[in-house]
Amino acid sequence: MTQDKTLIERRLAVHGGAPLSAEVMGIVRPKLPDLDSFIDRFHVGMERGQVTNNGPALVEFEQKLSAYCGAPAAVTNNGQSALMIMLRAAGIESGEVIVPSYTFSATPHAVRWVGAHPVFADMKNMVIDPADVERRITSRTVAILGVDVYGLACNYDALEGLGRKHGIKVLFDSAPSFGTRVGGQVVGARGDAQIFSFHATKAFNTMEGGAVVSRDPDLIARAKALRNFGQVRGADCDEPGINAKMMEISALIGIEQLKNFDEVVAHRFASTEIMRRELEPIPGLSLTPVPTGQLPVWLYFPVVVDPRAFGMNRDLLARALERENIHVRRYFELPCHHLSCYADQRHVSLPETERVAYNVVALPVYNDMKSDECKLIAQAIREIHEQAESVKQALE
Repeated sequence: MTQDKTLIERRLAVHGGAPLSAEVMGIVRPKLPDLDSFIDRFHVGMERGQVTNNGPALVEFEQKLSAYCGAPAAVTNNGQSALMIMLRAAGIESGEVIVPSYTFSATPHAVRWVGAHPVFADMKNMVIDPADVERRITSRTVAILGVDVYGLACNYDALEGLGRKHGIKVLFDSAPSFGTRVGGQVVGARGDAQIFSFHATKAFNTMEGGAVVSRDPDLIARAKALRNFGQVRGADCDEPGINAKMMEISALIGIEQLKNFDEVVAHRFASTEIMRRELEPIPGLSLTPVPTGQLPVWLYFPVVVDPRAFGMNRDLLARALERENIHVRRYFELPCHHLSCYADQRHVSLPETERVAYNVVALPVYNDMKSDECKLIAQAIREIHEQAESVKQALE
């Protein structure tokens, strides 16, 4: 006699059962080096009173970072400062800059802050679509600003080709993609310049921090001046800058984080491949393909939900997962052209951006993620799909 399926299904948390995960799985789980690995050097800095202003740890971190990326780096206090400084150091102070709408708001904000105007382009496979970028190039275009969404590198070759063809700058907001490899090479020396964020949510973090990386020595020299009020000769300033200097404590953490970071990138990628295998059979889920030759660090693992095929929309899925102690993000919940501060571009037609932005759920990926955690996330999603009707009734 066949047992009724409803009798053998696990009682979901939304129905009053115990959460599938005994511990809360946050969207991020920052991993920092052991304090003992750098505390002696920090004590020395404290005794000398040199905890910022281009201290010895910052100098060393900047050198190691440059060697890792294969191009000179200018370290900053955070990724947003790096982004604003990169734009200014590249000479972007007016005109139009083409950016994806599917990105964190920091990207177009930086364009506005330096005096230029963001023009939003559509996306393909999570990153800016070079074909749509070219359609939006005009006589007013001064730069393309590509974004490595979720740590997935955008099409550098195609965008650099457009830059050469049209005589405009090509810059990259690679905030989450430090450690990503394309063609076996760590990203960091592409386009006219590239920035990274080392915020605590990132795979490589220094609590707070960022960097501008470029093969152009003049651009890097200008970035280093801009991060220090614009000072170039003692107190003299060639142009107004900002205070974007990294503290010694963050540089010390960065030095330690670099020591085994390639292993971290490989582990994060392997974790997402486990989730990919487990999630692929579930109806209504689209998983972003990884371009040939690329090893992304994956800040999060994005899944696009087809409400009809899956049985519910991504908002209800996110709420049901939270009941199972699995926290996810609706990221990016609003495409940038739908933000109030860019209301003048709300009319822009970006169909793929809107489809993804309003249906995507970002799953957690950790530096120390366990394979069982990957499978547990997939199990929760599978069981929620299998009981979709009752889950919707409970949540609605």
